[in-house]
Amino acid sequence: MIIQERQNKHIPGGTSLFLSFDFNQKIIDAIKATGYYYYDKKTHEWEVPLTSLAQILDSVCYYDDIALDLLSETETGNRDLQCQSDYKSKPFDYQLDGIRFGLNHNNFLLLDVAGLGKSLQMIYLAEELKAKEGLEHCLIICGINTLKSNWEKEIKKHSNLDCVIIGKKVTSTGKVSYTSIPDRCVQIKNKVNEFFIIVNIETLRSSDFIEALRTSQNKIDMVVFDELHKASSSQTQQAKGLMKLPNYKHKIGLTGTLITNNPINCFLPLKWIGKEHCNLTAFKSYYCEYSGPFHNDLVGFKNMGLLKNQIADCSLRRDKSMLNLPPKVYVEELLDMPDSQQRFYDEIKQGVRDQVDKVNLSTQSLLSMVTRLRQATADPYMLSSNDIPSVKLERTCQLIDEIVENGGKVVVFSTFKEPLRNLWENLINPEYEPLLCTGDIPDDVISENIDKFQNHDNHKVMLCTMSKMGTGVTLTAANYEIFLDQAWTSALETQAEDRCHRVGTTDSVTIYKLICNGTIDERVAEIVKTKEAISDYIIDDRISESTIENLRRYIMEL
Repeated sequence: MIIQERQNKHIPGGTSLFLSFDFNQKIIDAIKATGYYYYDKKTHEWEVPLTSLAQILDSVCYYDDIALDLLSETETGNRDLQCQSDYKSKPFDYQLDGIRFGLNHNNFLLLDVAGLGKSLQMIYLAEELKAKEGLEHCLIICGINTLKSNWEKEIKKHSNLDCVIIGKKVTSTGKVSYTSIPDRCVQIKNKVNEFFIIVNIETLRSSDFIEALRTSQNKIDMVVFDELHKASSSQTQQAKGLMKLPNYKHKIGLTGTLITNNPINCFLPLKWIGKEHCNLTAFKSYYCEYSGPFHNDLVGFKNMGLLKNQIADCSLRRDKSMLNLPPKVYVEELLDMPDSQQRFYDEIKQGVRDQVDKVNLSTQSLLSMVTRLRQATADPYMLSSNDIPSVKLERTCQLIDEIVENGGKVVVFSTFKEPLRNLWENLINPEYEPLLCTGDIPDDVISENIDKFQNHDNHKVMLCTMSKMGTGVTLTAANYEIFLDQAWTSALETQAEDRCHRVGTTDSVTIYKLICNGTIDERVAEIVKTKEAISDYIIDDRISESTIENLRRYIMEL
């Protein structure tokens, strides 16, 4: 019998064991006893997980001689290249380690927690590869549209190399606009003079743009995908576009939250960097437990140790202990709604209760009901034109008064834009000069608002939706954060918290979380806490099936 370790084909794990031998039913029975295997009728090879090696050796050594051929460390691509360039900004020691890691791994995931300067590490890795390999261009794909301007600022700050945002136009008056997709295709296909080329993930939805990249005059050998978790669903058009990109020599994915809901989030990132070769069905079958009449109800996970090791073999992860940052201080306030808001919430709850028996509780209808309940606690004005006070907005205004009076700055986060706009209208005065950053505000204005908040003392308050400002930006001018409501996952909430708690933070960051007593807020908080364990174990916005089931039970119990 010959046992070889090679790149996997049908079984998850990066590499698999491939067994070839003359027919022997006892050996076949031993292979099947491992519980997971694949037989290739063309090559007559059996593929089993690498973790089954000990069991295979113990079982088959009685029936056949074994020739074992495992990959060495050199064969898996590890080298020992060192940094040589002089840098415009002085990196921290751990950032130098990240650059060295990139020099010795062509394709990998940089999973540092938010705030450790992943973009700086990639800028200087590109500079090293330019010096060592003659790299002509580095393509940067932004998983969030707002990050284009952030990358432009970071490159200008830390590098002497130039950059271009594909499609960006600036008028003589300084107004920013973006060209159409066909114009962007022409731009990327023709010669680009700048070293760093920046695009957003939405551009990859266009098959014409993908083709323009394939036929471009520009030699791109390095691509960096920032906030890679935004493309974790392999069914989206932008994820499909990502997989159709040319096979660049260096592919690096950046995210501090690889797993936002469940281990399936890992599949596309691993597939994209070439560290997973099975299909999605096999990946799910190996790592997920299913039940139900059609065997499609996700009930749990398995083989998490193997997935943990697979990710560790192709990634680098550091936490904030590298920076010795001041701590986060959490203040969870349980608020009692005033009578009028309580009556309004009870009416919404009764409406939901009445509706339960009339509609099919699909995921869409369920989330619609839950959203109405969450809106009623955040700001009743979203659901009614009547003048109904919001205890959360009142408490937020009180906290802002206290923080500003004591010389501080504050960032307010919410899932919804309407309560933020109401706060903005109530706080417009020279004492606060609030800045609003929501999805309906142009990206160039968002970029200007970030600069104002960071660099000008008169702007004391930043009002942000989590979807727009929860990742990728730096708001270290503030040492206080207020969450009107919670994100659906602990990972996304932590990302939002870390806008203020990152490189540049000098004082502790106090984080207020406002929860209305006896409402949906408490159930959402419970759900978020239960979803931390899987991510914490494996790594250190679709909602999972377990979350849906928790919400379904809550609605049925109203």
